[in-house]
Amino acid sequence: MKNERHVFILLTRHTDSFSQLILALIQGYYSHASIGFDEEKGRFYSFTRRGFHDEEPEKICQKRHNVPCVLYKIPVSHQAYDSMRSHLEHHYKGRGGWKYNIVGVFLGILKFPFLRRSNKRFCSQFVAEVLKVGNEVYLHKRSSVVFPDDFTKVRLAEPAFLGTLEGLTKRTLRQRIP
Repeated sequence: MKNERHVFILLTRHTDSFSQLILALIQGYYSHASIGFDEEKGRFYSFTRRGFHDEEPEKICQKRHNVPCVLYKIPVSHQAYDSMRSHLEHHYKGRGGWKYNIVGVFLGILKFPFLRRSNKRFCSQFVAEVLKVGNEVYLHKRSSVVFPDDFTKVRLAEPAFLGTLEGLTKRTLRQRIP
């Protein structure tokens, strides 16, 4: 793709009890997924149990230390990028009304694809939906059964960083995300 843009998928592994439960049930390594865009280096968007919000790895590092992570860089066309940004803006503008979909997490673990609930998402479901809107990145399953480790199998995704969030923030401060 000529003059391509990039989206970034940040996968992290947290050690709180809820994350550990989910990891045990999905038998995965990463417990959280968020998405970022190349013009907003260092800022990511996702769902947590507090609902929709933007995330900055630097702030996460202030509360949690040695959080393993991997950052994937995915090339997309300008049209796909704009579609994904527009979808994200819709969520961002109504961020107070979005809730975490805990029921959806457990239905997804059971591999029961469900129709999305109008104002509820879980992290990897949201990231999968944003990618799907761009119509260039395929996960080959419904977003309601996508979990963080599924993003490691995206064909176009190339690892841009592997380490801890502290390492990512130090790299981001020095040279910015590639």
